[in-house]
Amino acid sequence: MQLRPLANSLIFRVVAIGLFLMAVALVTRLALLTGTLRESIQELVGTHLLAVATYVAGDIDGKVRVRQRLLEDMAKDMPLDLLQKPRELESWLARHHALVPLFSLGMVVVPVSGHGAIADSPPLAGRRELDFSKRDWFRDARDKTRFVVGKPEIDQLTQKGIIIMAAPIQDKQHRVVAVIYGTTALDTPGFLDLIQNNVIGRTGGYLLISPHDDIFVAATMPKMRLRPLPPPGANRMHDLAMAGYRGTGITVNAFGIEELVAFVSVTAADWFVVARMPSEEAFEPVEKIRDIVRRNGLAISLALAVVFIFVLVLALRPMNHASREMRRMAAGEIELQRLPVTRGDEIGTMIASFNQLVDRLRLNEASLKERSDALEKALGDLRQSEARMTHMAHHDPLTGLPNRALFEDRLHQALMRAERNDKSAALLFLDLDGFKPVNDHHGHEAGDEVLRQLTARFCENLRRADTVARLGGDEFVVLLADLDDARRNAAIVAAKCLETIAPDFLVGELRLSLGLSIGIAIYPDDAAGAATLLAHADQAMYRAKQNGRGRYEFFRP
Repeated sequence: MQLRPLANSLIFRVVAIGLFLMAVALVTRLALLTGTLRESIQELVGTHLLAVATYVAGDIDGKVRVRQRLLEDMAKDMPLDLLQKPRELESWLARHHALVPLFSLGMVVVPVSGHGAIADSPPLAGRRELDFSKRDWFRDARDKTRFVVGKPEIDQLTQKGIIIMAAPIQDKQHRVVAVIYGTTALDTPGFLDLIQNNVIGRTGGYLLISPHDDIFVAATMPKMRLRPLPPPGANRMHDLAMAGYRGTGITVNAFGIEELVAFVSVTAADWFVVARMPSEEAFEPVEKIRDIVRRNGLAISLALAVVFIFVLVLALRPMNHASREMRRMAAGEIELQRLPVTRGDEIGTMIASFNQLVDRLRLNEASLKERSDALEKALGDLRQSEARMTHMAHHDPLTGLPNRALFEDRLHQALMRAERNDKSAALLFLDLDGFKPVNDHHGHEAGDEVLRQLTARFCENLRRADTVARLGGDEFVVLLADLDDARRNAAIVAAKCLETIAPDFLVGELRLSLGLSIGIAIYPDDAAGAATLLAHADQAMYRAKQNGRGRYEFFRP
């Protein structure tokens, strides 16, 4: 075949132009589809990263604030004469540390000079001989009379990564007479686990950054923990976060890897959390869809080219009726539909080819709808998973009651509300009598069933406004808020609790009988803070056990 006659062929020219236009359309469609999908996935992943970063930051913020309240309460409640009695001061620290063991490496009282330590608990060899006078956290707590979170560092005694938190101890004239600090190891279980023991997707993770100390406090990648931050200019979004930006974005990190990031502040310690996921992983679905569209586009383009050639050949012959019907379909005057094949010649072949195109389009539409439905279902599953994770983080998995973290938040809110509205609050500390033999003799499954039945009884007999929480094991607490006569209301609820546990528990063929010891502490009569209120309720509960069990006792100093 000679090339010149072929080039002059109308069919050749039209087919060549058609193929070119289909290629342009395919490239344009890929570009638009890729851009739209990338924007949608970036927004979705960014929202997810921001949500998990907010949750992690809130968790860390709460843990820092609990430790802050503990140190400030201890600094306020410490008898100043103990500063001259190291042994008695050490015993005082030991009692508080045993009651609320928030600092894994103990608590220390340092004289105002900063030379050595007056007492520490639990004792750590060499700690009392250290010189604290030049430490930034010590000078800030002493000179600025405020709670201080120190720079994360490697402890010279234990060689562990640690965080020091300190608060000043003042006399009645508000003069600083000593400083109390607590030390928490970074790898303490339950402290920074959400940062250090979790990943996002396959390769993403978290960073905890102290901007004023220019250091990574914690990270999912162990090699980044307690490392200095990258220099300015190495990571654009990191520079913005250091300047105060909080939100989401896309950046290239110091290792040259493009990633999606979200920044959320930890206000209690002036840190911020970074949730990060490499772009390659985040946009992996986009690349898969691009490949599918590209392959299908090429296949459809080739199929259409073949059909196009047949249509052109047949279009040069009389086919008024078929072309008129096609134009009406293209104009939207009638619905896209198959045309009847009434003849077996070239016109019939053209109409049959057109009918194949209609069938293919319908198949493609059905396929696209299936993919759209699948994507919508996946997004719905993701939202449900996030909701379940949020619920699990704040509730006890066995009983469904609020866990310690949610209870402490509600207790803090109730005390602030009581102070603001000049109301009272009552805290009941409940401990089961005779529960350990149930586990020992009948197994943990029987014990778990008893706890579930007891929870159902509490929920049935107590007000909806009362907060019932499980602290762990067989320990429960009941928070009564916004009270005018706290002692009377607390006594009524305590009596209800004792009545609730009186009937036997039926576990299979077993009839199990348990008792209940209840300690009651009243805010603000018995304590000024949440930690002290919980401790006093615990003490009252132990007094109830000592006085015969199966009863309730109010806190007495």
